[in-house]
Amino acid sequence: MRNILPTLLSIGLGFAISFFGLDSYYNSTLFGENKITTQSSKGITPKKDTKTPTKKEEPSKENTSEEESPNNASTSLNSVDAGDIQKDFDNWNAYTKKNIDLMSTFVPLDDKGAFLEKGIFLTLLRTGAYIPIRSEKDGKIQYQLTSINDSADEKIKRSIVSKAAIAHQYFKMEGKILPSYNFVDLKGKAYNKADTKGKLLVLKCWFITCKVCVEEFPELNELVNKYKDDKIEFISLAFDKKDELVEFLKTKEFKYPTIPEQKDYMAKKLRVKQYPTHLIVDANGVIMKMVSNVKTLTSELERIMDK
Repeated sequence: MRNILPTLLSIGLGFAISFFGLDSYYNSTLFGENKITTQSSKGITPKKDTKTPTKKEEPSKENTSEEESPNNASTSLNSVDAGDIQKDFDNWNAYTKKNIDLMSTFVPLDDKGAFLEKGIFLTLLRTGAYIPIRSEKDGKIQYQLTSINDSADEKIKRSIVSKAAIAHQYFKMEGKILPSYNFVDLKGKAYNKADTKGKLLVLKCWFITCKVCVEEFPELNELVNKYKDDKIEFISLAFDKKDELVEFLKTKEFKYPTIPEQKDYMAKKLRVKQYPTHLIVDANGVIMKMVSNVKTLTSELERIMDK
């Protein structure tokens, strides 16, 4: 691997956090203010995630069942030319938009094709020394670390570091209990942990002037229709005041019950860094997944409900 010193330091830091107080680090460091970004543009109770945290950078949320490496991990990158991808930022951006979502479920591989724990994989991406290349084996999506060329556009490095940082933050939230809440929607209906216990909870974080957030409405409405007979509660959390939301939603059909004035809860409790953000919370109140688009939300729900 290139840039071995920063890589080893990053891995060492990750293990140190896990061994010597991840919870303390998380509470003291991660609950500061966030920078808000937006993206450019039957009757079944889902199974509880019973995986036990391991001594790695993060508690193990997906490692074994969701990201289990094949016995012989494929090193083939499906004929993708990593050099061509890095020729300029436009090439890189087009490739990642089509192929890479670091918040999704995938098999993480190092630059030799060996399985990595996802937290370490994302930490290595945050060093700026690598890009992820997508491949597929036995029906599973794999992302493999590939060294960034010395001649690559600096914007590529900044882009992957930024994406990996947000994905890493969201990965840290997975496996944690959803912070307590007492929501009241625009129609006066109340929601708390007692009301939603035993159901899968899907939360959407958004605000009125977030264009991408609003563009997702039709696909989210389809999800509500698709799972109407399942034990799933769909709720949206918005920045905006009640009156503003009532007027806005007269012109935009949205089937999620909407909770007004939730900016602080999203920023300080959920640590949302990008809008839209979607959370999937299991029947016991444990955050299973945090993702940033409806496409990944849809595929993750299908995966969870098919278990």
